[in-house]
Amino acid sequence: MTVSSRDVLARLDRVVPTSVIKVLEEKSRETILEGTRSVDPVPARTAASVVLLRDHHGRLETYALHRHSRMAFAAGMVVFPGGRLDPVDGVPVGDHDPADPALLACAVRETEEETGVRLAPEQLRPWAHWITPKIEPRRYDTYFYLAALPGGQQATDISGETSTAEWRTPSELLTAADSGEIAMLPPTRSVLIELAGFGSVPAALAAASGRIIEPVLPELVNGPDGWRFDYGTAGHDQEQVP
Repeated sequence: MTVSSRDVLARLDRVVPTSVIKVLEEKSRETILEGTRSVDPVPARTAASVVLLRDHHGRLETYALHRHSRMAFAAGMVVFPGGRLDPVDGVPVGDHDPADPALLACAVRETEEETGVRLAPEQLRPWAHWITPKIEPRRYDTYFYLAALPGGQQATDISGETSTAEWRTPSELLTAADSGEIAMLPPTRSVLIELAGFGSVPAALAAASGRIIEPVLPELVNGPDGWRFDYGTAGHDQEQVP
């Protein structure tokens, strides 16, 4: 059966993190003070993120980075290693394809810079594609990849952007988020929800085979119950910069 990366959206809640709501409220105040002036969204920068996996004591674990609260983007959030495309990675060809050499180079480079783990492009398995909502002041067009921790290597927090890093099972991370111990954005949660259904690295990597990668561009809607994410039928954001 063919699986789309968007299938998981039906299993996501629509709660908007407090940090994002603060941005929304600030923008609402600016709109009231300045009138109805239309402001174009910030272009989304191309980026890649790698979900490192390992089998440990019979359990599938992933490497989670806890970002410093002082970071300009996703402050205090639990994320996977990754970052934006750099000129050294090359220029993506045409409409971005997860298998594009430039995107793979970005994923490999960022993983090594943040964890010390050296991957080869062929070890990456495309998994998801998320674009930051247009309301955000910093936006990324991010491709997510799965990769097994290579034998003989260890992941170490060397990014300078995180307060701590750890190996935990997807279920443990989701439980910690639900209890308020940690915070994470929808892309991270969506990846963990699916990974929680696999018992080993080979099973997760096998699930990536033939997977259709479709973009998700959340909208933020202020309704009777407050701000909520609308995952809808978002298409690819055309406002990208390398």
